[in-house]
Amino acid sequence: MATMMTIKVAEKLERMLAEEARLLAGVEDDVRDIVAELKSFTSFLTDMSTRWNLDDRQQNWVQEVREVAYDAEDLIDEFDSPWHSNLKKLKAQVEEIRKRNDRYSHPNEAFTNSGSTTRLDMSYSYTYTDPRIISHFVEEDQLVGIEQSRDTLIEWVMDENCLELTVISLIGSGGLGKTTLAKIVYDKTAIIGGHFQYRAWIAVSQNYNIKELLKKIIRQISVKEEQISLGCQDSSLNTEQLLNMMDDSQLVQIVRGHLNKKRYLLVFDDVWRTGAWESLNIALPPGKEGSRVIVTTRIEELSSRARRVFEAPDYNCPPELENVGREILQKCNGLPLAILTIGGLLASKPDKKLEEWKDLRDHLRLKIETNDMLLKIHQILVLSYNDLPCHLKTCFLFLGIFPEDFEIRRKGLMRRWIAEGIVSGEGGLPAEKVAERYFNQLVSRSLVQPSQFNDSGTVKSCRVHDMMLDVILTNLDISKKENFPVLLKEQAPRHKKIRRLSWHGESSELVADTDLSHLRSFTAFGEDVPLKDYRKQRLLRAIDLQGSWNNLFHLHHKSFSKLFLLKGTEIVKLPNTIVKLQKLVHLLAGSHILKVPKGIRKLKRLVTFGMVYADNVQPLQEIGELVDLHKLGIRFCDYDLSLRMLEEISALLSKLTGSLRSLKILHLGNSSLKKALDEVALPPLLLCKIEIGCRLGELPPWFASLKHVVKITLWLTQLQLEALQVLRNLPALVNLELGGESFVYNGENLVFDREGFAQLKLLTIARHNVSFEVGAVRSLEILEIIYPRESVIGIEHLHGLKEVHISSSDKDINEMVKVIAANQSNRPKCFATLLPPIDI
Repeated sequence: MATMMTIKVAEKLERMLAEEARLLAGVEDDVRDIVAELKSFTSFLTDMSTRWNLDDRQQNWVQEVREVAYDAEDLIDEFDSPWHSNLKKLKAQVEEIRKRNDRYSHPNEAFTNSGSTTRLDMSYSYTYTDPRIISHFVEEDQLVGIEQSRDTLIEWVMDENCLELTVISLIGSGGLGKTTLAKIVYDKTAIIGGHFQYRAWIAVSQNYNIKELLKKIIRQISVKEEQISLGCQDSSLNTEQLLNMMDDSQLVQIVRGHLNKKRYLLVFDDVWRTGAWESLNIALPPGKEGSRVIVTTRIEELSSRARRVFEAPDYNCPPELENVGREILQKCNGLPLAILTIGGLLASKPDKKLEEWKDLRDHLRLKIETNDMLLKIHQILVLSYNDLPCHLKTCFLFLGIFPEDFEIRRKGLMRRWIAEGIVSGEGGLPAEKVAERYFNQLVSRSLVQPSQFNDSGTVKSCRVHDMMLDVILTNLDISKKENFPVLLKEQAPRHKKIRRLSWHGESSELVADTDLSHLRSFTAFGEDVPLKDYRKQRLLRAIDLQGSWNNLFHLHHKSFSKLFLLKGTEIVKLPNTIVKLQKLVHLLAGSHILKVPKGIRKLKRLVTFGMVYADNVQPLQEIGELVDLHKLGIRFCDYDLSLRMLEEISALLSKLTGSLRSLKILHLGNSSLKKALDEVALPPLLLCKIEIGCRLGELPPWFASLKHVVKITLWLTQLQLEALQVLRNLPALVNLELGGESFVYNGENLVFDREGFAQLKLLTIARHNVSFEVGAVRSLEILEIIYPRESVIGIEHLHGLKEVHISSSDKDINEMVKVIAANQSNRPKCFATLLPPIDI
């Protein structure tokens, strides 16, 4: 972290010397001296970042260098702001840095004495990491030492002779594989033909919130909106708003009522406290339907041992390294998390030098000569952290801002890295590509756990194992040493200078004298955020309000001249002052629709714009001037759009033809929007994703020219069957979602023949008849059918299928899934979900 900071600050100062020579008159030599000092520190910092332990003197030196770099960066940002031109402050700061340098300066030999530290040669060279990381993950039949436990647990869960509600506990310390085992069994229950009517997976963790857990259950067990809104007079509220208004007892009643006399399977993963279980247990109705509840917990410790280490068929270990590799992995004591992490570390060594592996083995032996299982895992995780190159350490530490078990979106994480200056462009690559490369490297080292994948097989979201989070936040106290980040949880932080603050929704307040003048980012998880007034935080680059309500009407441009990213999942109206935040690049509001003020055209650097509420021509005219916009969503409110509105829609899309990569258009009114889309003079042909939810009748003529589109989502479009011919000829299409009323239903099937859809891997079809002919969609891997009108015809012709998901209100859905599974030669995984009945 300190190394990267000194490099970046030195580069910034050099740019200032080149670009602001006139304003720096009289202090150029002082600035050059700072640059020289920072560069001289870099080699020492790089050397120490590879050492296993530093003495107090060395740690203090590193911390002071880091503070100097931070202070210099603060000064640069204040200096180049349009409202600051006081060069005397720069001069005074230069002198202070020089004095501090005299205090912490050390002779070179202090940092080259090999007797004071133990280090490995962890020289780093970039190795290409394939972004399609999904192919590297171990299949169930390659997992280590769990077969007997898996089979026993499946037998208990599926036992039809036991009709009582049964609670099964998986007990053991972190990293033993409790969650892995539970997930395998959970997935098996769907594959075996929908044995359970309702299934839900709930991650509990240490810092649980009962209301949020109950809401998660409700979402997963398909409770109908009318059941939730019963007794509510306000018909304008959606499901989420209704749930937010309810107290715990009301949510419990909804869960109990929906699960009553139903066969259900619920998994409560990582339960730390008996209070959490007691609060959840009252929501579970007893009965004799054969329901099961699985709980994973650490209440007691068990041990297990892995028997097969090198049996994965794609593992390519050179013979001369195999014995050493076995010795290293044997030190992991059969703990899956430890094996996974140390495996990622070994795989990151591109040259696989025997001596390097031996050094690793010997160092590991020194670290884990103990019977404490948790300490063994911890030491292995620490080893993996120490092995990271400087740039990845910085990215990894940033993950400490997120709560335990939080699902982290890849794109959102990459935006945050860029917003806060952690990642920038290098070697001709833009910052976005560099950030993606860093993320993939963390995944390939098994430091983060992928949880969802997108259409092309790249990781869409991930989680950090709670023991890995401990490495970041607690055991090593890394974050405190790096000033990165500070968590506002049970106790208010008392750091001298807080630069990154994360609030996890707990009862904690900032003490009155807390200095937030150096704050670079604020992240909040929960409601009633303690930081209400942002006017004193002149250096803020990112505000990320994850699931929180907050007053954003203090967005004064003098306080936010550096703001790069603004995200709030409950923001519905933007303050007028936002138009002065001219460095803003990402403006996101979750699933909410934004009402934008006049002057939004001034945000020339905007790349991402969440759903915009368009009730007049003004926002359309102004958005058309944001020529760097990559992602845009628009919701039209009037049932019948005026001719002027239609003209502006066409003009907007033509103006953004060279930049748009993702477009979402929603209109629940008549078919007037068709005219606007048909008459786009310069259509956005570089689109990679497009979602249309409005009445069209037929696709716009330019749709056939979307050569780069990867994902298409259509609903309410009421297309004729001929439109399928257009879609099948799109060369890059990987994911096609055909929602309700995407095609006019006249009794005919949507027919997929052997022509076209060369790249299609994921297909979702809702509320339509569908049939597949021989040789159809050869590349299809995942098929999802929602509310099928009749049986799916010809599914046995899809020889490449890996997964089939059927969601229906038909009580015979289990039989349907069994038939599908029996007729498929390649035996895909089949999942069944029973949904509440609707009018099709």
